[in-house]
Amino acid sequence: MRRLLYLNPFRSLYGRIFLWFWGTTIVMIVGAYWIMQNIAPPVEYLPMDDKQHFMLENSVRALQRQVSRSPDGEPLENILERTSQRGKLMMILLNPKTKSFTLKGPLPRLPNEKPFLDLIGSANPLRIATPIGDMFGPMATDIAGTEYLLFVGRIRPMGFASDMRHRPPLLLICLVLLISAVLCSLIAWSLVKPLKQLQVATKRMASGALSSRVGSASYRGDEIGRLGRDFNYMAEQVETLLNGQKRLLADISHELRSPLTRMQLAIGIAQQQEPSSNTKSNEQALARIEKEAHQMEHMVAQVLMLSRLDNNARDSKKQPVSFDTLLTELLADCEFEAQSQGKTLTVDIDSDAKINADEDLLTSGIENVLRNAVKYANQQVSFTLKIDGPDVNLVICDDGKGIPDSDLEHIFQPFYRVSSARERDSGGIGLGLAIASRAIAAHEGTIEARNRVKGGLSVHIRLPIMA
Repeated sequence: MRRLLYLNPFRSLYGRIFLWFWGTTIVMIVGAYWIMQNIAPPVEYLPMDDKQHFMLENSVRALQRQVSRSPDGEPLENILERTSQRGKLMMILLNPKTKSFTLKGPLPRLPNEKPFLDLIGSANPLRIATPIGDMFGPMATDIAGTEYLLFVGRIRPMGFASDMRHRPPLLLICLVLLISAVLCSLIAWSLVKPLKQLQVATKRMASGALSSRVGSASYRGDEIGRLGRDFNYMAEQVETLLNGQKRLLADISHELRSPLTRMQLAIGIAQQQEPSSNTKSNEQALARIEKEAHQMEHMVAQVLMLSRLDNNARDSKKQPVSFDTLLTELLADCEFEAQSQGKTLTVDIDSDAKINADEDLLTSGIENVLRNAVKYANQQVSFTLKIDGPDVNLVICDDGKGIPDSDLEHIFQPFYRVSSARERDSGGIGLGLAIASRAIAAHEGTIEARNRVKGGLSVHIRLPIMA
């Protein structure tokens, strides 16, 4: 029973498509055949001239000579064939009683018997004009005691299509059905094959092969091709996301290991001291533990913020806010921080445009970029805000050493630190710019880092403003 269910064509898309197209083709063939049988080609009955009368009478005499020379019992078809070959004519014998035909000549069968049957009992022979040639008759003749009506004529040379049209109907129907079955099978296979590729890629991806992609089907120009390309894009995004999560977990484990090791070391030093002693070493160990604990807390908070940004958890807090409200306190704090380090922060804002934003999130993103510039600048940091059409451009520059060009596209990745600044005391933990990038992206903006010609780094932020 299961095998029969498996063989059921309606359980597969290929079977349904094939049967639908093939069934439609069969209906069209049957309809066309019915029309051809019921709408016969036009036939005219015209009088014969003397030359045509002579040809018909001469054919009757030639047939009688062949009958007289034939041995008894020879089939009538053989006699008629020899006669037609000698005269190079199409010859038809009609038995008026049984209404059966015997014919020899270029046509294997009559395309339409009705014009000949209608002339049974006709007193005078006529010219029968048909699309394939002219026939002449009938003329009565007696063969072995049986009366026949003879028709003769010349048939025009036929091409392949015309010749096939006069083959037996069953043969033509079988041939057409075979060709249509092959064509319908190819059509169905061309539709199902790319879907099978998609199915295989989906199963491979579900089994853990994240690099699985749809192959040649994605290059098609139709809806199936677009589906394949969309699947490849989805698979690429899923692979990137999961690989990023794996990398993030590995980086978090690495980053947490260092402060935990230092905390354990500080605790060990404190435990080695005498209980009654109140030495400076104990104070330093406790201070170190407190510092590492605060740093771990800060890192966990940044990781949580990064996770929320990746999951778009902050969209509901957006509201209209002006850049003046957004930046005033931030710029004042960064200017104070720069001055405490002997550096200068230059601010150039020529507009107080508004943006639909999560104020805390966007401020945090810009702050990370600005504090990063203050940290690595030698003397000068600049902050510029200008309107450019429907967007606002924020440019934050420093006069530091810049970073290698090969690192520019990576600095917005989580836990990425430029090789020259990989120590935590100088380079942080590598989450600030990653948070900034996602905060800007959450506001439908873009962020890009470029090395300056005169030295240093410039970060360009572009955000859409409210109309």
